Amino acid sequence: MFFILTDEVLMKTIADTVKQQEARTFRVATLGAGIFAHLIVCWTVLSVGYMDISALQMLGLSSLAITGFFVLAFLIGIEWNLTLEDPEMAVPRMIWALTIVIITSHFVIDLKSVVLFSGLAMIVMGANRLSRSQQFLVAGYGLLLYITVVYLTSPEGLDWVTEVVLIIAFGFVLLFGPALYRFEHLAIEGVITEKNEELVKALAQIREMAVRDEMTGVYNRRHLMELLAREKARADRKNYAFSIAYVDLDYFKNVNDRFGHSAGDEVLRSFSRVAENVIREIDCIARIGGEEFVLVFAGTRQCDAVRGAERLAIGLKDMSVTLVEPDYRVTTSVGITEYRQGDSVQQLIDRADMALYEAKRNGRNKIVVACDKPSAELLPRAISSVSPLTDENRHGAR
Repeated sequence: MFFILTDEVLMKTIADTVKQQEARTFRVATLGAGIFAHLIVCWTVLSVGYMDISALQMLGLSSLAITGFFVLAFLIGIEWNLTLEDPEMAVPRMIWALTIVIITSHFVIDLKSVVLFSGLAMIVMGANRLSRSQQFLVAGYGLLLYITVVYLTSPEGLDWVTEVVLIIAFGFVLLFGPALYRFEHLAIEGVITEKNEELVKALAQIREMAVRDEMTGVYNRRHLMELLAREKARADRKNYAFSIAYVDLDYFKNVNDRFGHSAGDEVLRSFSRVAENVIREIDCIARIGGEEFVLVFAGTRQCDAVRGAERLAIGLKDMSVTLVEPDYRVTTSVGITEYRQGDSVQQLIDRADMALYEAKRNGRNKIVVACDKPSAELLPRAISSVSPLTDENRHGAR
């Protein structure tokens, strides 16, 4: 089982890594598509004579852009990026894009600002994964590259006022553009996170409602069957015992007939509260229909479950039914059994039900434990009751 679990975890880790790598390749491709669109704009500007560069030089820059794309995609493909502190390779991606945009935009005549900032808009969108220090690094590289290109290519006859304005605007976009984009992104993430939390709470409430009895608030049959299946699996795996008590409120119909159904409903709710107070946190109470309940005693032998049922009977002595007759009390008949290796959940419940039937047959207001003989014809053995058993009842219980 250990090795199977390890393999499952390993396979999930590999699958997650593959998905992350595919996402990184997609982001490189998206940035590459933006650079391609920028190059199309540059080729168009070149074709109408608004670029101070030859077609051969422009082809070289285009080849540099394509090479950068394939290098980044190749490094992700061989998973070399996973050896880096930043497997996203966000800084190399931005440097690649900035280099192409700055160099090509510099050779544009008259329309430089339009071409430059159209390329920067694409870069800003791709820079949202940069940390603050990485943003400063990329912005510094971009400014240094722009100033270097301007100085080396056209130091004379240069409109320095225009270039200074462009440099300031360029730096502003590089520094604050990604920050503003990230701020908006974080705001959207905050809204989504808040909605997700609300959804999680709503789903938790729905799940809770699905396993709770609407009237009493205790668990219902669905949850009981799931819990018993888990307890059975736990008991089958190791030395673990648990017991159940099948509880029926005695003469409950008389309560409805005598005091009305609203009083009967309140009795069911009051009984549930009493039961919850006498069992432990690891135990469970479930209403399975009408006035019938099942208590699950986790990690408990049937002899200790009997003591739990006796505490329940004592608690009922203080439970008032109605103010009209304050001395009127409700009693219970209880059938108890302990899980036996090989039992199905239904066999366990049926055996407790047989013990409950025997408690009712012997006059009610009794606790009966199923005998240990594993036979379909077994009769449970009455071992204790809230009120003393008569000799006749004891004889009939044998």
